[in-house]
Amino acid sequence: MLTFPDLLLPNELAQINALMDAAEYDDGRGTAKGIAVAVKSNRQVSRRWPQVAKLDEILENALRRCRPFREVLSPCAYTPALFARYFPGDAYGPHVDAVMGGNPPIRQDMSMTVFLASPETYQGGELCLHHHASERQSVKLPAGHAFAYPTNCVHEVLPIQSGERRVAVLWIQSFFRDPDIREMVADLRRCVETAKSTPNADPLPISKVLNNLERKFIAT
Repeated sequence: MLTFPDLLLPNELAQINALMDAAEYDDGRGTAKGIAVAVKSNRQVSRRWPQVAKLDEILENALRRCRPFREVLSPCAYTPALFARYFPGDAYGPHVDAVMGGNPPIRQDMSMTVFLASPETYQGGELCLHHHASERQSVKLPAGHAFAYPTNCVHEVLPIQSGERRVAVLWIQSFFRDPDIREMVADLRRCVETAKSTPNADPLPISKVLNNLERKFIAT
């Protein structure tokens, strides 16, 4: 589980919301698979709408400059985002995201929700993650923040009570399929950066371990 504060700059957030105001929408169930179709209720920007490419470009630029996104998740590919709106009564019941997605399809290791509406402008609509037993984690972040979590986690979007929830959702394939290896790589990368900024420290031994770990486990 990882939060990316201010993934989107204020001007990018404003551009996305202005585009979504003018966009053409499809029934969100069109992109759901399996049992998820029966529990999904929202609207999504149509991938046939000509300006969807501009939405993709804004989010792509934000992801490219986000160093934690690159260094912690080690993305080798990610799907185009779904830009979605939820109105009162809409929800997305408990489900698990698909193993494969995108065109061409990729293995979906991590799911990411980018929040596009300020949390005080809508009631309900929390992203709710189902952990062990009855443990639940509710996530509702400021506009422009993003949250990534394992795709194999059961989760849901709680019903909207008032206002409008806006999000962009995408799925990421990591160079490291094993989440434990992915975490070790991220930890070692931080250690290398710490050593590089510490007087008289030698980052080379840690860099060697990191490179060998990456070489052994990197896969697509």
